[in-house]
Amino acid sequence: MIDTELYRDLIDLISYMTTSARGLIEEPQLYGPFRLIEGVSRICGFLEKREGVDSEFLSQLRERVDQGKFSVMFDVEAFTTMLDEAVLMIARKLKET
Repeated sequence: MIDTELYRDLIDLISYMTTSARGLIEEPQLYGPFRLIEGVSRICGFLEKREGVDSEFLSQLRERVDQGKFSVMFDVEAFTTMLDEAVLMIARKLKET
């Protein structure tokens, strides 16, 4: 059985993703990548709290994402750089496993 905190975190994420999908119909194109990377940050955040999860990697990834995610509003190049860095971090982690 799933614990209450995890269930609540997942419902929050489902809610965020569903309302984001609806909003994207009228929102600017760049909101799509922002909403996806915000979802990554939220997933990292609640996985960091889980026992047996590599929280060091997730913390570093979440911190990098959170540092740069709002740059989408004023510096698309910086936002793209943050996304590229996040992809590289994940690729390196996958290569280790």
